[in-house]
Amino acid sequence: QMGKSESYMDGGNPGSGGRDLHIGNWEKRVLPPTAPLPTASATTTGIALAAQRLGKSRFHLAPVGEGCSSSGEFWEAMNLAGTRGLPICYMIQNNQIALDTFVLGQSGAETFGDKGIAMGIPSWTIDGSDPAQFYASTSVAREIALSGGGPTLIHVETMRGCGHAHHHDDLYLGSVSGNPPGYVDRELLGYWSDKDPLPNHREFLIRNGCSERALSLIEDEEREMVMLCREEMEGMAWPEGHSVGKGVTSRIDARSHSQQISDLNTDSEQTESPLSPGEEALFFSDAPNSWTFSRSIQNAMVEVAEIYGDEVVFMGEDMEVAGAFGMNLPLKARGHQSKLLDMPLSEAIIIHSATGAALGGMKPMAEIQFGGFAALAMNPLINNAAQLRWRWGADVPLTVRIPLGAKTRSGPFHANMIESWFTNDPGLVIAFPSNPQDAYDLLIESHSVPDPVLFLEHIGLYGLRGGKTGWGGSINQIVDTSLVKDRVASGKLSIGKARVVRGGSDLTIITWGAMVHVALEASRMASDDGFEVEVIDLRTIQPFDERTCIDSVKRTGRMIVLQEAQWTGGLGHTISSRIIEQSFWSLECAPVVIGALDTPVPFSPTLEDHT
Repeated sequence: QMGKSESYMDGGNPGSGGRDLHIGNWEKRVLPPTAPLPTASATTTGIALAAQRLGKSRFHLAPVGEGCSSSGEFWEAMNLAGTRGLPICYMIQNNQIALDTFVLGQSGAETFGDKGIAMGIPSWTIDGSDPAQFYASTSVAREIALSGGGPTLIHVETMRGCGHAHHHDDLYLGSVSGNPPGYVDRELLGYWSDKDPLPNHREFLIRNGCSERALSLIEDEEREMVMLCREEMEGMAWPEGHSVGKGVTSRIDARSHSQQISDLNTDSEQTESPLSPGEEALFFSDAPNSWTFSRSIQNAMVEVAEIYGDEVVFMGEDMEVAGAFGMNLPLKARGHQSKLLDMPLSEAIIIHSATGAALGGMKPMAEIQFGGFAALAMNPLINNAAQLRWRWGADVPLTVRIPLGAKTRSGPFHANMIESWFTNDPGLVIAFPSNPQDAYDLLIESHSVPDPVLFLEHIGLYGLRGGKTGWGGSINQIVDTSLVKDRVASGKLSIGKARVVRGGSDLTIITWGAMVHVALEASRMASDDGFEVEVIDLRTIQPFDERTCIDSVKRTGRMIVLQEAQWTGGLGHTISSRIIEQSFWSLECAPVVIGALDTPVPFSPTLEDHT
């Protein structure tokens, strides 16, 4: 019944009912939980960070069970809170068992509260069966937080009196038939049952002057309210099936199955290429006022800082000195030092807290230093940031910059091409520019939308070697900074729009990032032999512009999808498949996907070049 269209499983957002299995209401400042469970407490830490930076007097409470507290992300969140003195209280409720795992299998500490001490967080233990202790303890934690005293940790001793869920009761408590017999510690359960706060606190109130009649009236009113709510819930309609695709991001909905089928090999009028064969759309310059790829990104970051003021924060590792590759130096030179925030070396908490800061009213720009390190941020990106709009309509104005790519001689972990990790997860926008103009424009556009955006930057294009790319050439451009302002003002963004960067009639190459320049060079060589290749720069790969690609393939009849990532499991096969489905009868031969060898990225130049 909780999956009904108007239930509280919508997070407070009409139209999201039935999508989630957790109860919350963001309008009432109750964050709907996320599984894995530590996600919510880590996100709340980011909300507390936003409150601190925006000067809001706000107290935050992040309760978890003792099982959840074993997660590294929970402790990473507490570590950040202790480092920054955030106005938050963490509460660990020791239920004596997490699903079927006993406390001895969770921690070797005497109490869960002891762990807060190592992080410089005041911690104490209370009896979870005493409502007065709950009230007093949270009041103290609130006073500490709002007076600038930072985070606290309350360890609550109690016991779960039923299964993890009611379908689990028989295994935990034992069935009526005696099979299964149950494994609960009966003596311990009896101890905590005797401390049940409902009857005990009722007796306490009567002893202190409350009349039993008055309490009974209150209880009757509550029972009636619950029954009315249940009747209302049972009378609600189930959500319409077609609504499930709405609101994946602020800009796109998921295509329905019928739309996907109707698009199969759809006949459409053949369009003309915007460029004649051999004509190119990218122009490079070595003029003194031209920008390298990295300079374009730096200047876009400065522009973002000046547009959004105190709402923006640049979060990541080593941010306050210079940032990886010195990318933050222009921000410092332009007086934006206060917007740079060093984070503990934890990719997970960087993204969790940035997501929370976005929910808390900020527009954070986070950085993962290298592509391979993004593996540590998969949970906060995929299970949290990407799903919040779809789950309960949340705006998550978050941009995550991730440098990556080969031809940097940085070996595995640093050069990984990671785009296929994330393109399978609805809710993320992924930009992957190939040139300074697009890098400048797309970064500013990314930060203007209320969605989580991964902004992938190829390190080999930065121009760190005397302005040269990892392939030896220059892609410097004279960047027009006015174009993106007009697009943002009008809402007509280039996100989701590919560009034909070279005209051709004999073959289409579809690619993105640094491979655009490889494709252009190969196309020039083919032109010398009388073979004209059309090159498409996707620019954004989630969503990717199918229409531009399909139109080109229908003109040329041949297709190559070029990716830098390993051949197996790469994005190229998905793109190829989608285009084949809608242009099959226009193809003159089998399409080809070209990618790197199926190995990790090697360090040695000869090995890297061979892949």
